[in-house]
Amino acid sequence: MIDRKKLSIKHTISIEDFLYLRKQVGFQPLSIEQAELVLKNTSYISAVQYGGEIIGVTRLLFDFCTDAYITDVIVSPDYQGYGVGTMLVNDIINFIKANVSKDTKIACSIYANKGKEKFYNQFGFEELPNNKYGFGMLLEI
Repeated sequence: MIDRKKLSIKHTISIEDFLYLRKQVGFQPLSIEQAELVLKNTSYISAVQYGGEIIGVTRLLFDFCTDAYITDVIVSPDYQGYGVGTMLVNDIINFIKANVSKDTKIACSIYANKGKEKFYNQFGFEELPNNKYGFGMLLEI
């Protein structure tokens, strides 16, 4: 059990912490150079800290006008189920809302790992295909 009052959000993450979290959940391994590029080219980072340790992170790729893509929603396995993922996604969504004009509609997408769709449904994400935007599609290069 964790003390949720001791969770805090930061907007930066070290390369080492980023690589460690990715490894913990089995995401694609990156070199230090690749991780530097990924973090450098991220529009916004939300990281949750607990007891001096980064236990979760998510990144946003955002054009600040019409399109946003949430990626790398990662929570250390030891801290899953305590609301850390919810904190991360809410922080990202609030950032998007605060950084667009009121009359602009944003297409915000996310690639949900299989079995995690219901988690994202709680924020209003719809599973594709849908009539409004068509099928979600992926090109692996």
